[in-house]
Amino acid sequence: MEPQIFLTNFYSFFSIDSSKLDDVQTSLETWATELGAVGLIILAPEGLNGTVSGSEEVVLEFERRLEQNFSSAPWSFKHAWTDKKPFPRFKVKQRTEIVTTGLTESPAIDLAGETFLTPEQWHETISKEDVVVIDTRNWYETDLGKFKNALDPRLQNFQEFPEFVKNCELPKDKKVLMYCTGGIRCEKASTIMRQEGYDEVYQLQGGILKYLEQYPEGHYEGECFVFDRRVAVDNKLQPSQKYSLCPHYGQPAEVEIICQNCEKPARVMNRCLEEAYKQTCSKDCAYRLEQKYKREQRLKAKQAA
Repeated sequence: MEPQIFLTNFYSFFSIDSSKLDDVQTSLETWATELGAVGLIILAPEGLNGTVSGSEEVVLEFERRLEQNFSSAPWSFKHAWTDKKPFPRFKVKQRTEIVTTGLTESPAIDLAGETFLTPEQWHETISKEDVVVIDTRNWYETDLGKFKNALDPRLQNFQEFPEFVKNCELPKDKKVLMYCTGGIRCEKASTIMRQEGYDEVYQLQGGILKYLEQYPEGHYEGECFVFDRRVAVDNKLQPSQKYSLCPHYGQPAEVEIICQNCEKPARVMNRCLEEAYKQTCSKDCAYRLEQKYKREQRLKAKQAA
């Protein structure tokens, strides 16, 4: 069956007065209700970051309203089709930053886009030049896939990136290329690197998702983690058939099991195989299995008494 759900991933950096955040949130929620859109949007004084899905007509109208109501902001939209509903409902979350750095003062963003490389420029550069390529995502994202020979900082979260830059000891005259899922983390990551004295720092415009639109058989190896029910997409931007979210840790899982409690098939992380009650399809089944074990132990102790 052909996928029927259209999806847009987007972000934009622009100033929003803190006193107006509630008004902006109300507008976004009203649009979603009127159009029948679902998704998740992060809202902060520095802009918007989100994913919205529905019919193609609904999504494109939502994008039109964003551009119309925030006309001074440059928008980055990335589209995909899916047969798996990415979100159960529409939700807006207010944050202090749309990409959390943990810094006292958030880095200024290059709104002129002078450090961007288009997917074509990126592909040609890493094919022909001697450069350092840095993945700015978290470790559980890079474990699913990354660009060939990219440096993986093994970040627990993006707040660790500034410390990584201070201690990485890369030559500061080296040409550095940075990437992430949709491009938004690199907006801040590239600024952080320049503040540390790296002069030639460039970022992949539109991130992995935009690159895969044009180069499904290019230099990216593996799948790309996404922050919705699809879990990941393959090189053709189709929902992953390999990964599911681990019911115990909420991170990508690929180890196929049969639940030891209810016998349903499921996927869990490798670490679950070494932990009691985690070879189960849900936290509820893990709890039930644990209680069953405790009852059996109490019965054995009673019989031995």
